[in-house]
Amino acid sequence: MRRILTFLLFACVLVLIAVLILAWGGYEAARREPEFYRKAMQAQPAQQQQMGDQMERAALGLHNDVRRDGRWQATFTADQVNGWLAADLPQKFPQALPPEMREPRVAFAPNEARVACRYDNGQVSTVVSFSLQANLTDQPNTIALRISKLRAGALPVPLRQFLDPIAAAAQKGQVPLRWSQSEGDPVALLTIPFASKQFGNLDVHLDAIELKEGELHVAGTTTKPGR
Repeated sequence: MRRILTFLLFACVLVLIAVLILAWGGYEAARREPEFYRKAMQAQPAQQQQMGDQMERAALGLHNDVRRDGRWQATFTADQVNGWLAADLPQKFPQALPPEMREPRVAFAPNEARVACRYDNGQVSTVVSFSLQANLTDQPNTIALRISKLRAGALPVPLRQFLDPIAAAAQKGQVPLRWSQSEGDPVALLTIPFASKQFGNLDVHLDAIELKEGELHVAGTTTKPGR
């Protein structure tokens, strides 16, 4: 009997050690940060401000071009977007993100964007990341954003629990958003509100959206009434 008890105790200790090792491995995996995120977070504040200013100028230029008759296009780099996210988003739009999410950053590759941010709900602290594919649909000015590869650190996470905050943020910003699916992945269907009052009677059409290495490219056409 003593041998049996000793064996059971020894087995329990081994199981406990194994559980602790697995738990620690999960903890370490959850703490890992995507390489692009680590690099983006190393940018100096002065550089972030400079890139953010470039982003705002490019966005303002696009805003003005869209209101002119003819073809328009714009290119935004990941550095510009990340600079704006670091230097401008917290000051100008402090309520844009849910309180448990902060410091978002992006990376652009051919046909794919990587998005990451810090997530801390008081119990879990990690970096959440996911992949995003953007394509135009057959509906005018509607972009299909396919979301996949959601991770907390290096650990896969079910996408469903993060879709509600995305939908809530879209609703708060009055962004027309609805959901679909593609091969099991959720797809956010985002319609650019070119038909709103701020565009008057202009006929604005988004013709292209393309993700390249380090860049996001958009292009379209504006037609004035009577043409």
